[in-house]
Amino acid sequence: MYILGVHTGHDAAACVFKNNELVAYVKEERITRIKGDGRYFHLKAIDEALKIAGISRKELTAIALTRMHLPLSVYKFSKLSMKDKKRRIVNKVKNLSLARYLLKNKTTDASEYVCFEKLRAEFGVSENVDILFSNHHFCHILSSFKFIDWANDTLLLSCDGGGDGAQYSAYHYNGNELVELFGGEETITEAQQNEAASIGLAYSYATELCGFKRNSHEGKITGLAAFGKPVVASEVCKLFEISSCGRIYSKLTGKQRLEEQLDVVFSGLSKEEIAASIQKATETLLVSWVMALLNKTGSKKLALSGGVFSNVKLNYELSKLEQVQEIFVVPAMGDEGLPVGACVNYLLNLHGLQKLTRNRLDNVYFGFPYKASSLKELAIKTGFRFIEQQPALQAATLLSEHKVGAIFYGAMEMGPRALGARTILANPSKRDVNDSINNRLQRTEFMPFAPYVCDKDARDVFYIDEKIEYACRFMTVVTEVKEEWVDKIRAVVHVDGTARPQVVCRDDNPLYYDVLCEFKEITGLPVLVNTSFNAHEEPIINTPEEAIAALKENRVDFLVCDDGVVLRD
Repeated sequence: MYILGVHTGHDAAACVFKNNELVAYVKEERITRIKGDGRYFHLKAIDEALKIAGISRKELTAIALTRMHLPLSVYKFSKLSMKDKKRRIVNKVKNLSLARYLLKNKTTDASEYVCFEKLRAEFGVSENVDILFSNHHFCHILSSFKFIDWANDTLLLSCDGGGDGAQYSAYHYNGNELVELFGGEETITEAQQNEAASIGLAYSYATELCGFKRNSHEGKITGLAAFGKPVVASEVCKLFEISSCGRIYSKLTGKQRLEEQLDVVFSGLSKEEIAASIQKATETLLVSWVMALLNKTGSKKLALSGGVFSNVKLNYELSKLEQVQEIFVVPAMGDEGLPVGACVNYLLNLHGLQKLTRNRLDNVYFGFPYKASSLKELAIKTGFRFIEQQPALQAATLLSEHKVGAIFYGAMEMGPRALGARTILANPSKRDVNDSINNRLQRTEFMPFAPYVCDKDARDVFYIDEKIEYACRFMTVVTEVKEEWVDKIRAVVHVDGTARPQVVCRDDNPLYYDVLCEFKEITGLPVLVNTSFNAHEEPIINTPEEAIAALKENRVDFLVCDDGVVLRD
C-alpha cells in the first residue's frame, strides 16, 4: 500500500508512506529553489517523492491532503462564488484554498465542493484511489504522534499562526485512545478560534516590527532576544489569558486589534527589546498553558508540533517543567510536516489507532539518496581536485586548520534543519568563524552556529538528560553548555550560555560521525560547527550540482562525501 501525502500551502511538501512507514519526503523549496515555496497545486515535490519511493502515480493506493490549494477546475461549479466562477471561466486564478469554502460554510465535507473524479484526473492517478482531506492541526498532532513510542500519559500540542480556523490544539493519549481537548473540527463547523489570542501571530508581527520577514525570520528574533531586556513582556502577557480548562483566549478580537495593541506596547523600543519581550512573553504564556494542561490530564510527556515550537528556547523552558519526563518536537514542526500527519490520519481511518505502528526516528534522511560517486564525477568534470583516501581524516585535518567544509551525504533531511546530510562544518574554537562564514553566505545572524556532538561525548559537554536526549538528535531544543567547555567551543555558545546541539549516533550517519571523531583525535575538541548548507534566503542544498556550485562560489573551502574530499586547486 502506497499513500501520497500532500500539502499545497506555504512551505509545501509531499511524502510517501509504504504501508505504515515513511519512505520518502520532499519539501517543495528544495526542488524549485524558492524559499517557503507553495500555494499552488501541481507540486514538483510530488514527482520527486514518487521517484524516491520508486513508484508511479498509477501505483498509489491513496492520497492524503490538507485542505489547501486545489485547481479551480476540480471545484463544483454550482458551489463557487460568482467571483470564482468568473475566475474559472477566464482562468485568471488556477488554484483556490478549499479551507476558505469550508470555513465560510461551516462544513468539513470536501465532497460538497470538490469533484473527486476530476481531482483524481488532475493527480493522474487511478479512478479507485482513495482521497482523504485532513484537519490542519490534527495533521500536526499526528506528525509528532507517529514518532514517539510512549505508551500513555502523553500530552500532544500544536501551536502556530493558524490553520483550519485554529491556532492551538491539544490532545491527550491515555494508552487506549487519542482524546481531543480542543482545536479539532469544531473550529470549522462551530466557531473559529480568535486570532487575537494567537501568540504565534504576535511573534510573527514582532518579527516584522524588528525589520525582518514574518513567517520566515522568526528564528532571528529568538537569537536577538538574548541581546535585549524584556522590558514589556508583562504588558504583552496581559493581552492573553488562560481559562480554567486550559484554553488561551483574549479580550481583543481579531488579528488587526492584536497588532494595534502590539504597536502601542512596543512603541519606542529597540529591536533588541522587542525581541526579548516577545520571547519572554511567549515562554511565560506557553509554560503556563502547558502546565494547566499537564495538570488537567495528568500527562508526563510532551509531543509538540506547529511552527511556534520551532522556538528552541521555548522548548527548553517547557522541558524544565517538573512534571515533564520527556519532550519531543517533530523535526518537520512547521507546515512542511503536514503531509506526514495527513498520511497517518489515513492509516488511522483505515486500520484504527491500535494497529498504527509508532516508533522513534533513527534519522531524517528521506530525500533522494544521491550517490557519492555522482558528486565525485561532477567534481572531476568541473575541474576540482578530488582526494579519495580517508575522507573523514582528510576533512577533519582541514577543519583543524580552520578551513570551512560541507558534507554531502546521501539523502537530504526532512524539516528546516541541516542534520548531517547537507551541513556546513567548521572548527568551533574561534568565535570569529561565525562572522567569516556569515559573510561568505551573505547571512546576518544573531545566533551562534549550532554544534554537533557524538552520543558518547554529549553529556560531557552539554547538560543533556533523559528529558531532552531524543529531542537533541534533531536540534529542536537548546541546553546549557558546561562551564569548562564554554571558552573552548566559543563559536557554538550563545551569549546566554546555551547552545542547540545535535547528538549523533554512528549508525545514522557514519561519515558525519567519523569526521568528528577524527577531529577530536587531532584537536581534543568533541564538537564541530553545524550550520545549514545554503546562502542567505536560499533553501538548503539538495543536489550534487548545487553543492559543486556552492564550492565554486567560495561558500565553502571543500566538500566531503563517502568517496573522498573535493578541493579547489
